[in-house]
Amino acid sequence: MFIIKKNKKLCILLCIIIILILIILCINKFFIIEKFENTINTINDFENNIENHKNPYIKNETNNNLNNVIWQKIDSNFMKSNWPNTFDFDYDIKEDIINKALTLPKNSCIIDCGAHIGDGSIAIAHALNYHKREDIIVYAIDPSKFKCDFINFIKTKNNLNNLRVLNYGLSNVNREYKSLKQSGENTGGWEWVEHNTNTTNTEDMNNINKFIKLDDLVKDNIIKETIGIIHLDVEGMEKNAIQGGFKTIEKYKPYLSIENNIKTGQDENGKNHSLNNEYYLEFLPKGYKYLYNKGDNNIFNYE
Repeated sequence: MFIIKKNKKLCILLCIIIILILIILCINKFFIIEKFENTINTINDFENNIENHKNPYIKNETNNNLNNVIWQKIDSNFMKSNWPNTFDFDYDIKEDIINKALTLPKNSCIIDCGAHIGDGSIAIAHALNYHKREDIIVYAIDPSKFKCDFINFIKTKNNLNNLRVLNYGLSNVNREYKSLKQSGENTGGWEWVEHNTNTTNTEDMNNINKFIKLDDLVKDNIIKETIGIIHLDVEGMEKNAIQGGFKTIEKYKPYLSIENNIKTGQDENGKNHSLNNEYYLEFLPKGYKYLYNKGDNNIFNYE
């Protein structure tokens, strides 16, 4: 009688375990299908919400067709979730890069790291085409795959053959990082931290992206052209990106536009003083000089 009762309890336990496994499998299948359907919905959202936008860096043009860039409607779901989403955001910084790019030698390239959804690289590549400088390649580099997918979609719609999209982050080590989502859904301020390879957290696994040294992108001929300009807006990882590209910067001596939130100090009320404009010179090759600020960016040139 004891053996029968024991076997009955064992059977019940096994049934419970099997039911739990089936429930877990169903949940995982649901999320996989939901993720796939969300991907389809995103692609449909791209296709259904394209419209012409004016490129603000093409001036005094009477032919509106030459001004236009195919972009997403600002009120689309994708745009609402991915601010900044307009070409004129950080206007002075982008204008400065375009003006400098027009003076570069033939077959140079621009590195735009922290490309976000392409609000900078798309406008810059389009403006260079207008000015007959299709020889200058713009590299839009961002660790987020869905952002790179969007940039590639817009690139194709606008026939921007002078734009290359690289799904990486730039750092001083080659390893995986995970994103730290900021408050709200907007993605322009995401920060990244080194990924703990021992974690089994599903949310962490979904946010893991590859970071690489700029020096290795050049060494491996992923970037082949002479680098004339580097723009970094990488949410606090600018120093890491510079260190991982030191040999490249030393070799090509590019014009640098680097976001800088390093302050000189705080007063007794905790209010920040002006930017520390000399901060990045500590990490750059000798010969670089600070020129001026454009918005939150420090501009450096090799002299």
